Formats: sequence, C-alpha cells, structure tokens
Amino acid sequence: MAIVGKEAISALRGATQEGAGSSERSTFTSLKSGSTFLVKALPLENIAAYDSYGIFKKVNSFEAEKPSIKNARGYATDELTPWDLASKYYQDKANELVEAGKSKEDAEVKPLRTKASEYRSKRKYIVPFIDLESGEVIYIDFTKNQAEAVISVIEKYEEKGRLETTPLELSKTGQKTDTKVSLTATFEEDLSETAAKNFKELTAENVTVNFEGLTFIADEKAQIESLLASGFDVSLIDLEAPEIDPTEAF
Repeated sequence: MAIVGKEAISALRGATQEGAGSSERSTFTSLKSGSTFLVKALPLENIAAYDSYGIFKKVNSFEAEKPSIKNARGYATDELTPWDLASKYYQDKANELVEAGKSKEDAEVKPLRTKASEYRSKRKYIVPFIDLESGEVIYIDFTKNQAEAVISVIEKYEEKGRLETTPLELSKTGQKTDTKVSLTATFEEDLSETAAKNFKELTAENVTVNFEGLTFIADEKAQIESLLASGFDVSLIDLEAPEIDPTEAF
C-alpha cells in the first residue's frame, strides 16, 4: 500500500513555498454525506499529507508552522508544538493514574485520555481530482482511514495503466462517525456531454495542482492563542499568554 508520508508533507510544503508569491489560492471542496462527484483521478504523486490540530466547534483546524517529529504511530516525540505539549500534559496525568493501578476506562482516567486525544494531531490527506462536470481541479480533505480506501483504488488503476481511461465516482454515505467514502469506476458512455468532453481533454499533464491556501498554518503564538481559546491553561506547560498589541485594534 503506497500510503504517502514524508514525501507528501514535502510536496505540500514545497507547493506552498513555490506558490507563496502567487495570488492563486485553492480551497477545499466539501464532500458531504449523500453527495457524489464524477472525477478523473490524478497519479499518487499529487497526493499530500499534513498533521491537523483543532477541536470541533472550539478551534478551527490548522497545521503547525514547525511540525513536531512523529513516530511510526503518529505520536509526537521531539520538537513538540504547544498543542503536542498540551496533549502530553493530559496523557502523562492519565499514565500516572494507570501506573498507580487504575484502569484506562476508570472515571478519572478516561476524561484525561479524551483530552489528550483532543489536542493530539491527526494525520489528514489532501487528494486532488479533476471534477468532470466543472472541468476544474478539486481538493478533498480525507482522514487516514478515508484516504486509505481512496488511495488503494487510485493505486490499483495506476498500476494497471488505466487511470487516464477510467472515469470514477467519488461518494460519501452515512452520518457522523459512521460515514463511508468510496471511489468506484463508472462507464464513459454514461457521462454527460460536458463530463465526457472534460474526461477526454483534461489530464494530469495539462491541469495544475496547487496546494496554496488549503491549510491554515499557525505559528507558535497563534497556537498558544488557540490553546487559550480552547480553555487550556498554558501555564500548565510552562508557556505564557502572548502579550496583546494595543495597536491591533486599530
């Protein structure tokens, strides 16, 4: 399984740096449950990965300007970000209780483990496709499990040399945590006139993949501010709240 890792992160950052002087900024296309897109998949080399932080309905997702070093399981081990430190704070507290004999599901331990998970980064994958109806490149943000399902299909058709000749349907079904993403082949003869024209004319060679603007990249100050916004006491991890610039209000 050719799950992209460091190479994908490099691709994402490289594209961001190269496009820094450009006014062209891409946006994610929302793949809502019940929706389907007719697409042409692009080669695996166009897929990017990043580590996302954020808390649903509290702090919007962001990428750390200086990402921490992760182990094979995705846990931060060195050069920790403020959010990694917050996660570690709760995990260490939970570990202390477990080492003292409490169960991981204990009423004291479980909330700490939940908090640790909230502040921990989650690996996300950005997969670009050619939208056959609009004729534009769209960018879909996937979780690790969703990406594995999609990437395995792209990989299969790429290995067989059929990526350019197979139109696909990208769909999402289910609700909340019980959602499923699928990428399945469809028939070229069933495409609309517009979709069929785009399918023939648009290829990986003549479209541009631009990751600029897709993720919000937060520096240390912004990360500390977002920790405060989430209700976390940053003094617990030996950090201080950034000083407020009085001129920012003007």
